[in-house]
This record gives sequence, C-alpha cells and structure tokens, in this order.
Amino acid sequence: MKERIKHSGSTAREEMIIDGQNLLKEELEHDSSYSPTMYFWNPVLGCDDRPAKVRIYKRKYSSLNGNYQNFLTTYDNPIKIGEYLHDTKDDTYWLIYNSFNVNDVHYEGKMIQCNYLLKWQLANGEIIERYSNIVSASKYDVGETGNSTLVLSSNNYTILIGYCEEGFELEGKRVFIDMKPTKPTKVFKITRSDDVLYNSGNMGSLLSFIADKTEFNPNDDNQELRICDYNKNTTPLPPTPPEPDETTDLRCVISGNTNLKNGYKRPYIVKFTDKNKNDISWRDVDFKWNIVGDLGLVVNSYENKIDLLVDNEDLIGSSFLLQIIIIGKVLAEFEITIIE
Repeated sequence: MKERIKHSGSTAREEMIIDGQNLLKEELEHDSSYSPTMYFWNPVLGCDDRPAKVRIYKRKYSSLNGNYQNFLTTYDNPIKIGEYLHDTKDDTYWLIYNSFNVNDVHYEGKMIQCNYLLKWQLANGEIIERYSNIVSASKYDVGETGNSTLVLSSNNYTILIGYCEEGFELEGKRVFIDMKPTKPTKVFKITRSDDVLYNSGNMGSLLSFIADKTEFNPNDDNQELRICDYNKNTTPLPPTPPEPDETTDLRCVISGNTNLKNGYKRPYIVKFTDKNKNDISWRDVDFKWNIVGDLGLVVNSYENKIDLLVDNEDLIGSSFLLQIIIIGKVLAEFEITIIE
C-alpha cells in the first residue's frame, strides 16, 4: 500500500494529477498534432539542441504578432517564455510568447513566428544575432522627446527577442531591418525598451523594443555584415566560412518509443542529416551510444540501432537519457521512461 501511495499520490487529487501526467506521456506522440520536427534552438551556439516534444494546434495570424500557434507539452518538459524553437520541416523559427503550468499536469502556451534575424555589435566588438518577431508599432510613440519639434511618423517597429544579457545593449543602437539579402539600406534606431512588461519570473521573459526609421550611413554601416556603426577597431572581419561538409552541420535524431516496458526489449534508431536535411550514412559518422544512469539495462548496439531491455520492477516510474556522443559532445538525447 505504501508503495502504491508513493507512486500514485497520497490524495485523490494527487492521484488524478499523476494519472494525467502519465497518460499524456504515453499518448503525446500518437496524436496527429504532435510535431516530430520541432527542436529547441540554441541561439548562442546557433544549432538545434534537443527535440521539443510538443503538440501544435490553432495556427493563426494576428495583427499584434503575425503568425502564431499554440503548443502543449508534458509536465516534465517545461517550455519557458523567451525560448526559441526550430521547425526543421519548413526551417521556421518560433519564439515562446507565453507558457502556463496547467494544474501540474502539462504546459501549454503560444509561440510566435520569427520573421527577421537581428544583428548588433556589443561594446567589446562581439557580433550578436537573434531571431526576432518584428511588427508595426505605428500606434506607439517612438520614445523620444523634444522641446520645440513635433515629429509625426508611422515608420516604426516593435521588436521582440528572447531574454538575454546581450539584449540590454540594444537600446540606443542603430540596426538594419531590411529583407534585401545584399546591400541593405533600411536602418532603424532602438529608441525604447520594455524589459518589465514581458517579465514572467521563473517562467521566463522577453525583451521588447521600439525601433524608429533613421538614415543609412555608408561610412559607418557595414552592409556586408549587416551591422550599423560597425566597430572595425575591436573586431576583425570574420573569416570567409569554409565550404560546408557533412560533419560541420551534422544533426541527428533518435527515434523509438519513449516508454520502455519492464521485461520487454525495445529498439531505438539514430539517423543523421546535414543542415539541408540530406541523409548522411551512419557508416560515415564516428558516433557512440551513451546511457545516463546505471540502471542495469541489457544493451545490444549494432549498425545505427540499439536494443534496450530492463527487467527490474523497482525501476518502474524512473527515467533515463539515451544519448549520441560525437567527439566527446552530446549531439542528441532521448528521454525514456520505464513503465509497468
């Protein structure tokens, strides 16, 4: 009885919550709204991090934030405001706009589509880039005051990015906001920041800015790097990137059942692709499997597959991570829960 209470909860409410969590874990990936192509995006490293494991629904457009869609995920996979997701199916980037813990059973919220890659330079010369959501801000003031001049303008934007320390240096800077792939000329000045309005405490936060149209300066604005007021004394021009090869932008996905039934063997497979989603043979990749946590699993790995078996009732309800390691780094990981 004590073991049952520990696993199922000490009250009827706790038992219902745990049942709801387990049911969603079991059925999440079987729903037609589940998105297997959605990954957490690491904006600092500029690469996919891990599978997002979300259901997507209610895709719409609004004049406030442009394209948006709602998401739902399990309680053990909290998605916080200001995080980025990358949908590899259509190569779109999404910014988490709000997220709520729903009765300790799951998380749900709203993500907005990023429509521009914003670039700016820090005081030390480092160049920063963040995917951003940019919409018209003509209904807001531009954040500037004057004694004798009244400026009327509707050519300004609201910019939203995920919270980051580098974003605090944006206020007062001039940035390119121009979709032309070469020789951009449309320059905007960041005139106001709202870093409190979108603060949600431990659930994350966004940084919001107002940008007003200003003049392009051909002497100081670097069109090639898309950096305004480029400080060439502290940061040399970056080297020309080498021709891409299969390992430079290597990505991999582990597939299989997220639940490992006690006493039953389950197979898991890893597939490799480059950044353009072209398949790469596992024979050309020096990788190895890794299991985080010594759970006494029976393991049999071969080719790009691995079979896992556990036969221990004491481990029911616990979970572990199955990883792909390349050159000492974790390229992908997959959480597996042991069930009855």
